[in-house]
Amino acid sequence: MEQKFDFSEWLLGELIEAYCEARKNGKRKTKNEHELELNEIENLIILRDTILARRYQPSRGIAFIIHDPVIREIFAASFVDRIVHHFLYKYAIMWWEPRLWRGAYSCRKGKGTLAGVIDLQKNMRRVSQDGRVPTVVVKRDIQGYFMSLERKKLYERVCWGLERQYPEGGELYRTLKYLWKQIIFDDPIIGVKKRGDIREWRELPASKSLFYQPEGRGIVIGNLTSQLLSNIFLDLLDRYIVYELGYKNYGRYVDDFYIVVPKDDLPKLIDNDMASIETFLAGLGLIMHPKKQYNIPMCNGVDFLGAKVYYDHILPGKRIITNLANKVYRFATTGEGKIEGFGSYDGLMAYYDSEKIVRKIYAGVGWDYQNKANRS
Repeated sequence: MEQKFDFSEWLLGELIEAYCEARKNGKRKTKNEHELELNEIENLIILRDTILARRYQPSRGIAFIIHDPVIREIFAASFVDRIVHHFLYKYAIMWWEPRLWRGAYSCRKGKGTLAGVIDLQKNMRRVSQDGRVPTVVVKRDIQGYFMSLERKKLYERVCWGLERQYPEGGELYRTLKYLWKQIIFDDPIIGVKKRGDIREWRELPASKSLFYQPEGRGIVIGNLTSQLLSNIFLDLLDRYIVYELGYKNYGRYVDDFYIVVPKDDLPKLIDNDMASIETFLAGLGLIMHPKKQYNIPMCNGVDFLGAKVYYDHILPGKRIITNLANKVYRFATTGEGKIEGFGSYDGLMAYYDSEKIVRKIYAGVGWDYQNKANRS
């Protein structure tokens, strides 16, 4: 006799898997993580039952300020909410990932900043025919993206995907839809605890804080779901620019995007199509940043994702150089950090025309760039 599918039992298994992912990806153990671990199965059963009874509500988190590299406001979700985030992410990403524009680089497996830099160079080479055709890189930025997002429109977009992912509905569809609603419409400033020096909070511009946004707008920066939602929502912009306007040499990292065009096509883009893009963004409740609009001749090099990109070579940006120099100096003088930590820089620099500057940084503390394994 065929056994009937038990959604309740299945959901518990999924939450256990999400729990393991949340533990694995956590940078530090929080108090509520320790508390959940004491009776992990019992607590996960309670979470499961709360979801099935449609009584789940996100917990109150903490908010703090970081400077990386600019001042930002971070809301840290509780551990139990991060379990829910991982569960939602698993089922959203399996449908959305193959449908997102290949030139969207943030928070995607196999993408990231290095892929974005390399693809920009490929686009520059393609449009310029390896430097033979004068080419311009048009860069734009969306103002206060995370703070400006209208939660209702965001939820509608998520439901648009769910309806296509699960055209016949079902219990999983209804559960995902319910949880997304709880996450998206949760107002994180209610009951939140602020941490850190009050002077840092005073330095934060109101446009970068959820505490000063109109009701129903803004999502937190840093959550796994927020990173995914940012791509899901701006997929609308990607599709409009690429498929409606026809600009295939286009890329985006979160709210920064570029379009590479021959110089002769620049008037059409700036005088006509850019106005269309601004109108389209307005329909999403978003606006272009008025002070971050650049039309850069390719021959000048383009600053993008921490690099200076030319069609025939790539240089590391000032921030990467400064961070590496500080890391080298601290390790060489105080022993702070780990020798293994230099591997990521070595891998990154392998893609850049950086040997001269790296040699200079290492020489400053008596290191041989060709013999990094012998640092001590």
